Amino acid sequence: MNFSKTTSYSLSVLSYMASNTRERMSAACLNKKLNIPYSYLRQVLHDLSSKGFIRSYRGRDGGFILARETNTIFLSEIVQSTEGLDSFDNCIMGFAECPFNEKCPMHSVWEKTRSEILNVLRKTSLADMLKDYK
Repeated sequence: MNFSKTTSYSLSVLSYMASNTRERMSAACLNKKLNIPYSYLRQVLHDLSSKGFIRSYRGRDGGFILARETNTIFLSEIVQSTEGLDSFDNCIMGFAECPFNEKCPMHSVWEKTRSEILNVLRKTSLADMLKDYK
């Protein structure tokens, strides 16, 4: 399972900001540090701001900071706000409906894996992600 580019960029931005919570960061700074195309980054920042993950400040000392504590921002919220968690409800084999009489051979395996992934996303905060990097 791969996240969309927007989700990946959102996770990168928020993770980087979480590791530097005391600084206001400009889009130019984030662009330089994270190597996200500037126009795409501006859209990601706008979306993260409108969804309450970050605050934006205008002016000479402007920039972006996290709007919430890192231990209150969970990966599931970020994924939900960008691409949604619906992709986890889809068949791992890509079938719109199971073509077999009951369930496809991967159904029970995917059901267990899907639950475990969703559980990790719901329980893991930005603070948890940073524990291994400090």
